Amino acid sequence: MAFDTLRKAQPENVRLLENNRRKNRLAHAYVFEGMAGTKKMDTALFFASMLLCDEEDGPCGTCKNCRRIAHETHPNVYVIRPDKKTITKSMIQDLQTEFHKTAVETGAKIYIIDEAERMNAHAANALLKFLEEPHNEIFALLLTENATKLLPTIRSRSQTLHFHTIPHSIILEELKSEGYDDEDARVAAALSRTTEAAKAWIGRENFRDLIELTTALYEAYAEGEPLIITFEREHFGVLRQPDDYLAFFDVMSLYQKDLVYGKMKHYTSIVFQSQRPTMERILPQKSQAMLVEELERMVDVQARIDQYINVRLAMDNVLLLMERRMNHGT
Repeated sequence: MAFDTLRKAQPENVRLLENNRRKNRLAHAYVFEGMAGTKKMDTALFFASMLLCDEEDGPCGTCKNCRRIAHETHPNVYVIRPDKKTITKSMIQDLQTEFHKTAVETGAKIYIIDEAERMNAHAANALLKFLEEPHNEIFALLLTENATKLLPTIRSRSQTLHFHTIPHSIILEELKSEGYDDEDARVAAALSRTTEAAKAWIGRENFRDLIELTTALYEAYAEGEPLIITFEREHFGVLRQPDDYLAFFDVMSLYQKDLVYGKMKHYTSIVFQSQRPTMERILPQKSQAMLVEELERMVDVQARIDQYINVRLAMDNVLLLMERRMNHGT
């Protein structure tokens, strides 16, 4: 597990857990609340490694115990996930039976319930009874997107940690560490709130085509060429469905934001770094207000795209706005 990345992604939560452990103040039950992709499971496994690592100053992430925890094969770490979208009473009872057995290995026992809000009423009540009889070396980690869906009595016996959206810089770092193309990674990270969502963007069949269509339009934009003609020439095979247009507006808006950042001289915020030369040819022809107006039009069309009978006409209107504004800004 990449603990360094986790510390950057959820610094407050990791720091709190480490401090609680150092001060011997760990709660026996935690609720980890946050949207999918905010590294709740990674943090749960980090917690287990923190207690079971072979190294005194752990977790190291490389010892035998840390490796087994990462692969969810450590006998002291029990993970429950929904079966057919539900966590049943029998699953909680199996956990209780397992943890009442004589320990195979010494050390703390940690159980992790993923998507804990999917416990049915019988499962939740069975878990509550387990929580009401805390053991010194047994810890519960309940992962959920919405803590209010858990029983109030379960929440009252737990400490809730809120997991925030992962910074785009962390998503980019993870994508690049896995060998994704730099520009693809930058675009996908900027469009996403989680690493998983960014990978889904890159996995789109037409993802690279969307980027190439966008850059072709803005290169024509820089040259003062008719944008509608350029779009007519380049978009065939790329934009087939309304969803393709929505995705294209996402990518195009990202480039437009880069122009705004360029106008403000916030160069480190630019996503399409390879397009800086093209942007430098566009920026003298546009005021910041014009660039923002064009961006707002893109966002407005995208928000109402399912209302348009003719999506192509909406696209042409955006391109015409951009063309009318050429050579009038400073």
